[in-house]
Amino acid sequence: MEQTDFHLPRWSELPQIALYMDQVLLVMNGALEPLGIGSFTVTATMINNYVKMKLTAPAEKKKYTRTHVALFFMICFYKQVLSMAEIAALLQTPLTDAELALHYDGFCDELEQRLQNPQGESGCGFAPVTALTIRAVACKLLVEQQLKTDEK
Repeated sequence: MEQTDFHLPRWSELPQIALYMDQVLLVMNGALEPLGIGSFTVTATMINNYVKMKLTAPAEKKKYTRTHVALFFMICFYKQVLSMAEIAALLQTPLTDAELALHYDGFCDELEQRLQNPQGESGCGFAPVTALTIRAVACKLLVEQQLKTDEK
């Protein structure tokens, strides 16, 4: 994967209808597939654990909303470099859907920018701890990608 090839779906690109677990997995794994790294296969067990740990609200009538999917994407990336307790602290501030949409889109922008240029300046206005975490995620992904390339 070229770093510039990866595109994380923005808020407006996430399904607007509630999804069952298998549909959530299709959306997420389809979006993460270009990373080509095995640690980014999302499973139902992972999502159930995020809910049990209260990182997200439970499903509503076995369906997950766009809010859930956005949080699941962020959690999947954050867990590459943070513990679940640290992720919970990072995501502790409850956000309205409008605030989450802005935060999530900023997260996507920042991650894609860091994958292209890990040393560049953050341009998304995140708190320093969030910007550093996203940079750490991008650096870890780039290292894994390079190691995978070197194995060939």
